[in-house]
Amino acid sequence: MDNSNLSKIIKRYLSGRFPKETEERVQRWIIADKDTKEKEEASFEYWNELDTEINANTYSALKRVNQKIGYSERQTPHIPFYKKTLRIAAVLIPLLLITGGYLYYTQNKLIEITVAYGDTRHLFLPDSSEIWINSGSNIKYPKSFTGNQRLVYLEGEAYFSVKKDLAKPFSVKTEQLSVKVLGTKFNVKAYSDDENITTTLTNGKVEVSTQSREKQILKPNEQLTYNIKTSVMNIENISPAETDAWITGQILFINSSFQDIKQTLERRFNITIDDKTNIPVSRLYTVKFLKGETLDEILQVLKDVIGFTYQQQGTHIILNQ
Repeated sequence: MDNSNLSKIIKRYLSGRFPKETEERVQRWIIADKDTKEKEEASFEYWNELDTEINANTYSALKRVNQKIGYSERQTPHIPFYKKTLRIAAVLIPLLLITGGYLYYTQNKLIEITVAYGDTRHLFLPDSSEIWINSGSNIKYPKSFTGNQRLVYLEGEAYFSVKKDLAKPFSVKTEQLSVKVLGTKFNVKAYSDDENITTTLTNGKVEVSTQSREKQILKPNEQLTYNIKTSVMNIENISPAETDAWITGQILFINSSFQDIKQTLERRFNITIDDKTNIPVSRLYTVKFLKGETLDEILQVLKDVIGFTYQQQGTHIILNQ
């Protein structure tokens, strides 16, 4: 690509002037191996044109980036150093803080994306497979899929639409389970603070294996639940709507405990819930909320269905019997 055109694209991206539907394609182009040196030079050219002023918001953003990439701040920096650092931040922050998540390279060439509570993220992998990442989740994957497999690491929840490649199986690894596929659509939910890990298949076929090498094959519309404490696996049939409701912005609870409901709301709305009720763990609920329903609207419904009162103090919710 002509250097002047490449420079224009980089500058336009870093200044946030691409429409949302174009921005993701540009992100994938930026992290690709081709023209790496030219992209870097264009980024630094943009950096040198900046005259960033120091303010609380910029410093706060810089600190978040520094912590994420392992940069150690000087204890008593001089002003020229600070201006230089803030210019770097102005270039790095749009690349690292993308739509509510962090994107950075680790030493072993893995790209890591962390999606904050209250956000979701849609992206394409190097093989053009698609991932929808739910709030409070972390994904790691290589810059390019080399060798004889495509390996992705997940903590949290994500829905995958995998491009078929018989010669290179696609695998998702969580702390307790591995899910191996050739080409399919499936959902994996593996939050570190949940008692269960679930894998749900909507199309194709997947093989789920535990650390003890116990394996199960799933068919479409089957959900495997693995209990971390007991190491017991259970498979049941579910409807397709149960699998991808969160992708479309809905919140769907089917035979869910009150604990599951609270955890889902905390992740979805980036809140903390202080539960002072004595609602039995064994009691299960089924309820559906449509895209766009507010937290207050949801709590009003749950208040009537489950039986509690609540107070909201900013992002802190207190539940009482």
